[in-house]
Amino acid sequence: MELMVPPVVLVADVVLFLVIGYSAFYAIRRIHRYGEPLDRFIVIIAGSLFLASIGRALDVVDDLVDVGGAFVPAEGTLYFFSIIGVAYGLLSYMGSIERRILPTPVREKGSDVLAPGGYMYTGSEGLAEFLSAVDGPVLVITRSPWKYREFENVQALWVTQAGEEGVGPTKLHVLLEAAVDFMRGGGRLVVIDCLEILVLYNDFNSVFRFLSTLKDYAVGTRSTLLLIVDREAIEEKEFKVLSREFPPIKSLWDVLKTSS
Repeated sequence: MELMVPPVVLVADVVLFLVIGYSAFYAIRRIHRYGEPLDRFIVIIAGSLFLASIGRALDVVDDLVDVGGAFVPAEGTLYFFSIIGVAYGLLSYMGSIERRILPTPVREKGSDVLAPGGYMYTGSEGLAEFLSAVDGPVLVITRSPWKYREFENVQALWVTQAGEEGVGPTKLHVLLEAAVDFMRGGGRLVVIDCLEILVLYNDFNSVFRFLSTLKDYAVGTRSTLLLIVDREAIEEKEFKVLSREFPPIKSLWDVLKTSS
């Protein structure tokens, strides 16, 4: 047995083999330990790492024995399928998480009973009855998604710091993208039921730009954006700025009455 490569190359190949092999073993031991979609992701990654570890083993043998390049086709094939597997597993997992958290474009249209644009409601009563009366898909961006599970026409997007269960309050761009996709897909009403949390975790100017942009999309898609505002939780200056962009309504039903 004669060393066919510089020692540093052999050491690097051995280290990579050990790291990839251990990672494959670690992943294999955790198959079926978690629920979907994580279980499926682990199975795909474990298989991909196992293929890669075989390729690294052949590479180590190639460093120690002159095989005349006989292992090269096999190594290339193993690495090819390993990379494809990792990419597929990652994209599949991210897609599953997004489908679970983010609203689904409904591709249907409700009636034109809602006035397009943006409005602000400072009350605290009647939201459940109002949502029940809306003829069309509704998205509620909220801190309390369980409050809306009883409504067949309502999807709730949870604003939370709890990892994979929702979207963090500082991720305004994610919230914007989700709401815009919802409206473009046929959504009729987007309700912001956590404005105070968004202002708490972001500066007010960023939140206002987010809301103004969302209102523009609502107008463009003939959808409605409704802010539910706790008057005592918003400073007077901020409330006046919001009022200029989002006309306050005394009753939620005013959004229906002003329909064109």
